[in-house]
Amino acid sequence: MSTSLSVCEHLHDVQDLTPHDVTERLMAAKEQCRLNGARFTPLRQQIYQLVLAANKPIGAYDLITQLQQMRLSEPNNNDDSSEALSSKKQMPKNVAPPTVYRSLEFLLSEGLIHQLTSINAYVPCCHPRAQHTAAFLICGQCQRVQECSSVPVQEMMSFAEQDVGFIVERSVIELSGRCQACQ
Repeated sequence: MSTSLSVCEHLHDVQDLTPHDVTERLMAAKEQCRLNGARFTPLRQQIYQLVLAANKPIGAYDLITQLQQMRLSEPNNNDDSSEALSSKKQMPKNVAPPTVYRSLEFLLSEGLIHQLTSINAYVPCCHPRAQHTAAFLICGQCQRVQECSSVPVQEMMSFAEQDVGFIVERSVIELSGRCQACQ
């Protein structure tokens, strides 16, 4: 992880995305993956879209539940005819947890999402095309998450790598407390 990265000097609410923003982010992610030579499969796209559309940090099992519900509500699965009931082709496949975790790992490696380890959940990255180090402010009351990419955060990473000689592979800085609205 390099420390000569772009830095944004303010906070971002990570779940403050409109449906238009979600669509734009999906298109940008497809292009980013294409340019990187990475496969942005339909399942990866679905999972990314669910993370983007969530109004709070979302866990892997919540994603599995939502994906399963999406598969059950697909038009070809709502046919009550006797042919549909007897045909195994009409039944949706279950969503396997390892598949979702692999997709989440892909999204993490592409810099599209962040994992909040203290609450075991995922949030979209505010700057997915710019590799950066961020600190997360997590409200324990309303679950609002703010992403902060700032000079002090960057300086901490630079100190670890340049002054100490520690090679950072992944960092997650999380501060738990109460947000401005919940105080």
